[in-house]
Amino acid sequence: MEDDEEKLLQSVALQNANSIFLARQRAEHELVRTKEALEAQTAALAKALAVTEASLEERDRARAEADRARRVAQEANEAKRRFLNMISHELRTPLGAIGGYASLLVEEINGSLSAEQRKFITRIQHNQQHLLRLVNELLDLAKIESGNSPLNLSSVSVQRVLDSVYAMIDPQARASQIRLEVRGGDPSLSFYGDGDRVEQIVLNLLSNAVKFTSAGGSVTVTTIPSSDDIHLEVRDTGVGIPVEKLDAVFEPFFQVEEAPSGKPRGTGLGLAISRELARAMRGDLTVKSVLGEGSTFTLCLPREAATPATP
Repeated sequence: MEDDEEKLLQSVALQNANSIFLARQRAEHELVRTKEALEAQTAALAKALAVTEASLEERDRARAEADRARRVAQEANEAKRRFLNMISHELRTPLGAIGGYASLLVEEINGSLSAEQRKFITRIQHNQQHLLRLVNELLDLAKIESGNSPLNLSSVSVQRVLDSVYAMIDPQARASQIRLEVRGGDPSLSFYGDGDRVEQIVLNLLSNAVKFTSAGGSVTVTTIPSSDDIHLEVRDTGVGIPVEKLDAVFEPFFQVEEAPSGKPRGTGLGLAISRELARAMRGDLTVKSVLGEGSTFTLCLPREAATPATP
């Protein structure tokens, strides 16, 4: 009986020893896996830290590069300002004198002119006016880009702008045998913007439309109001613009091609100035065109009811 009990105790002890041995093995295996997992996490964290440090270094380099670029841009703007001031004095003054003396000659104060002499003086006047216009537009664009062209924001009657510009463009359109039509005029509609600048934009759009439209064509102005904005579309049946050049037409000095019927080319600054002015008044100027069929320029400005903060 005692032998049976001893055997039973030995068996239980052996089983307990086996269980302890297996548990120890499992614990050791678990410790190994935990150690490997911790080592993997440590390696991942070290890699992430290295990436973060590299990103911070790259950010610092990018910030330093941006600061350098900003300083270079500021220096370039200052150089441009000085250059334009020089232009204002060194070019506008003699150009004005050329125009004045040409006018005196045309008035025949110092004697009569032959037909050939009058033709030459007319050419002098034409080129003097073209150069003076170019200088003035350069100065205008520089002031707008630098934020030194203050805007007098107020309620601007759409009808008043259209009437004023129509009176200036209609004789030019008639002389070119182009039909000029204004649609959708509403005396109650008003932009919120600078009246003189709005008139300048619309005048430029209509002048371009007439310039690039052949005799027998048409230029149509349409006013389309919405709840917040007013869209003024200037549509022509002119030469049109290639689709790949639509964005470029708003770049300074860009010109698509010669105007039809020998019409004079502009300076290539009018559209650039117009879009900058539109955006300064919290609006925009966009274009759609089909080559050979015509173009539509759309001026969008806020309505008087949607008055934005003064810039």
